[in-house]
Amino acid sequence: MFLRKKKRKLTRIPKDRLLIRATVQTDTGCVRENNEDNAAFLFLEGSKTDFLAILADGMGGYERGEVASAIMVDTFCSDNGQTLGKKPKQWLSGLLNKANSLIYEQSQQLQSVMGTTCTTLLIRDRKIYCAHIGDSRMYLLAGDIFRQVTCDHTIVMELLKKGQITAEEAAIHPQRNLLTKAAGTKPHITPDVFKIKFPIRVGNRFLLCSDGLYDLVTDVEIHQHLAMESIREAAASLIALAKERGGYDNITVAIVEINEKTDTEE
Repeated sequence: MFLRKKKRKLTRIPKDRLLIRATVQTDTGCVRENNEDNAAFLFLEGSKTDFLAILADGMGGYERGEVASAIMVDTFCSDNGQTLGKKPKQWLSGLLNKANSLIYEQSQQLQSVMGTTCTTLLIRDRKIYCAHIGDSRMYLLAGDIFRQVTCDHTIVMELLKKGQITAEEAAIHPQRNLLTKAAGTKPHITPDVFKIKFPIRVGNRFLLCSDGLYDLVTDVEIHQHLAMESIREAAASLIALAKERGGYDNITVAIVEINEKTDTEE
C-alpha cells in the first residue's frame, strides 16, 4: 500500500483561527457478529473550538458490551459540556464515574457482569486533556514525534512496569487483554485523568482506537498510516489492515486533527 505523507510544520495557531477536523470509523471485524465498540465526537455546546472525542470498547457478551459502551458515550454526549465549568479534569472524571454507576446499576439489575473501556480527548480553552480507563488507546502524532499517550490498564502492563517481562513478550502474552480496570464492573473507579503537556500546533493529530486495531497493527504501522494526507483515508486504511490480518475483534478508529482556518473557512 502506498502511503501519501504530508509534511506538517508545527506553528502556533492564533486563538480565533483554531480549526478541528475529526473522523470516526468502526467495523465489526471478520469474526464477531456484534460491534461492542462505540465512539463519537462533538463540539461542546456554544463553542466552535471546545471539542470532545470519546471511544469505548464494551465487554460482557450477549450484547451487554454494546449496552455498556453506549451508556458511556451517551453520558458524555448528553451532557455536551453543559456542566463543564472551569475544571475540565473534574468534569471528565465526574462523567466517567456517572457512566460507571449507570452501567454497574444496570449490570446488577440484569445479574450479568458488563463493562467498558473509555478513552476521551478534550480540547478546552486551547488546552488538551485525557480521561482513560481500560485498554483502548490514544496516540499523538506531532511532526516527527509519535507516542502513545495512554497507559493500558492490563495485567501485562503491570508485569511490564515491574520488569518481569519485556515489551516483545508483552505483545504476544496470552493474558495481554485481561484488564485491571474498566468502567461498570465495580461501584467506584479511579480513571487516569490528566492534562496533555503538549502545545496545540498546526498539524497535530490524535488517534483513539480500540484493541481490535493495535493487537493486529504495530505502532510503526499506525505511525505510517496516521501520517497520510487525509484523516479519513488514514482511518479506513488502518481498519482495512487489521481486517486483512484476521479482524478477530471489533475495530474502531477516531482521528482528530488540529489545523488553522484558511480565509475561505472563516
